[in-house]
Amino acid sequence: MAAPLSLRIAEFVAGISLDRLPDTALHAVRRLVLDTLGCALGAVGAEPVRRLEAILPPPPAPGTAGGAGSSYAGAARCLGSGRPTTAEGAAGVNGAMVRYLDFMDVYWSRDICHPAENIPVALACVEEAGGGGRALVEAIVAGYEVQIRLCDAFSFQDRGFHHVSAAGFVVPYVAGKAWGQPAGAMAHGSALGGMRHLTLGALSHGKLSMAKAIGYPANAAAAITAARLAGAGFTGPLEAYEWLFERTAGPTEDPAALALDFDAWRLEQVSLKGYPVQYALQAPVAAAIRLHAALRGRLGEVTAIRARVRPETLARAADPAKFRPMDRETADHSLPSCVAMALCDGVLTEHQFAAGRFRDPDVMRLTALVEPVGDAGFEQRFPTGRPGAVEVLLRSGERLDAVEEVPLGDRERPMDDAAVQAKFLALAEPVIGAGKARQVMEFVAGLERQPRIDALLDLCSIPTAR
Repeated sequence: MAAPLSLRIAEFVAGISLDRLPDTALHAVRRLVLDTLGCALGAVGAEPVRRLEAILPPPPAPGTAGGAGSSYAGAARCLGSGRPTTAEGAAGVNGAMVRYLDFMDVYWSRDICHPAENIPVALACVEEAGGGGRALVEAIVAGYEVQIRLCDAFSFQDRGFHHVSAAGFVVPYVAGKAWGQPAGAMAHGSALGGMRHLTLGALSHGKLSMAKAIGYPANAAAAITAARLAGAGFTGPLEAYEWLFERTAGPTEDPAALALDFDAWRLEQVSLKGYPVQYALQAPVAAAIRLHAALRGRLGEVTAIRARVRPETLARAADPAKFRPMDRETADHSLPSCVAMALCDGVLTEHQFAAGRFRDPDVMRLTALVEPVGDAGFEQRFPTGRPGAVEVLLRSGERLDAVEEVPLGDRERPMDDAAVQAKFLALAEPVIGAGKARQVMEFVAGLERQPRIDALLDLCSIPTAR
């Protein structure tokens, strides 16, 4: 009889090492870390982040975080404020920062995931343990590889759950890798975390709330505790994955589809975002931006707008709440609002969302004119093509249209290193300053060689943010 999948995954995670990573995968890790740090720093001071920091627990007393003889016995810090707390607290706050702008990476397969949400977990757990760059890289790789492979094999969304449900299953492997746990402990941690972290799809439908920022991080914080329990000898239901695949309502999945090989590193197939909106809106936003110049001075003449996307996108991005978004969380998941802002301004950045641009009369007028259309032809081109199109009709009868076949940042059209660095600097410099931002880039460029990661947290902290 085959060993439970939780244990087989744990043995796979135990086998992940820096020595096994090819140069291409290591380079991808550095890019992903830089992109994720930028997303987090861009959210310093955001309301959900402030509210989370206000209820943070104090850091553990030295030597008590993991019990007697534990290798994980220190504090972990929040990005921005530098506030010390538990690994659970830091992972929760920093994870919310990564998620808040909706600018983080994405992987799309049988299910969707944002594997960057594992980076705050790795940071917190490695800092707590006093670890260095090698440990951080290996913990990050564990998170990416397990979550992506789970995403390839199983869909939470097909069962009415949100994809952040994966946190309970994945995060204990990240924490366990950071803390040097044996495979058996990691397996029990994943079973303990996974059995109780199924999140309703309501999280991201209709009018969105602040809960969007903590979907993965809240589960991750509890899953770190599950890993801590497992490290202390607490056991969990090791057949949790078999139950998930075979006995939850929905299509029966084959656990054997979850590949556990070292032949290819899935993290090299992750896509980055060029705009701070949900991934399905990247292409229509790019198409709308291309039409902006032709509409300059003529926005008042627009009588109709058609935005074509994959039919699947309409349920989440074009429901009634998305035509009158009153908050950022709803606006950055709104096809009509994002297309309208892009047509009006010729850009779409986090600053427009922060300023409530989606509520301005000129944007609201165009938002009301958008007709979302599900294009079956676009579905056929997915996933190697991820198109979006916008057509604008003017009072004169003139029609303007643009199509974006593959948005910049997609794995089929990746950003070059200069673009990743530019994105990071645009987000980080206003928060930590140009000097520190450049130092962060230098640190990440040699991440695997850093003896400790404390210096990275120092660089990403600003005393005035406390």
